[in-house]
Amino acid sequence: MRFIETLLITNQIENLKYHNLRMNKTRKYFYNLDEIDLKDYIKIIPNKRVRVLYNDKILKVEYFDLIQRNFNNFKIVESNIDYDFKYENRDKLNSLKVDGYDEIIIVKNGFITDTTISNLAFFNGKEWHTPKKPLLKGTKRAELLEKGIIKEKEIRVENIKNYQKMAMINAILGFYEIDKINISF
Repeated sequence: MRFIETLLITNQIENLKYHNLRMNKTRKYFYNLDEIDLKDYIKIIPNKRVRVLYNDKILKVEYFDLIQRNFNNFKIVESNIDYDFKYENRDKLNSLKVDGYDEIIIVKNGFITDTTISNLAFFNGKEWHTPKKPLLKGTKRAELLEKGIIKEKEIRVENIKNYQKMAMINAILGFYEIDKINISF
């Protein structure tokens, strides 16, 4: 089995603490290995996306240009998929995508989870809520929870209409707010 961490480099490695925590949790769970630090494997090349491929050791570190993407149209997709770890193989996630939409929102047992590339948050006019049970506990999500910017809440698919805004959350997008929620059910 192989896993990935995708990190953002500005003038530094962003969210390094959270990436190290997730990677080391994965390595401990599958291989019972001691902790390592990603900074020992990553060169600081400003404004790059870094993809670290690993299993019991670091296999490859790749650097990519940042590409701006826009997300406007979402499709609700029901699935019982499990994605507790950030696996390299994303075939099951990718098979859920629907042509004609920028991204999908995965619903599991009636509750909102994630998109195929990000955690989610919804704004009710007072505070931001993120699904209590995401598919993958993202690094940026962990940081925003720790800072109190978002709060965990079980969000049923039928409750999306109660929210004014949505945000996609991941290491590269950061907290990507979408003012007009365009979701097809």
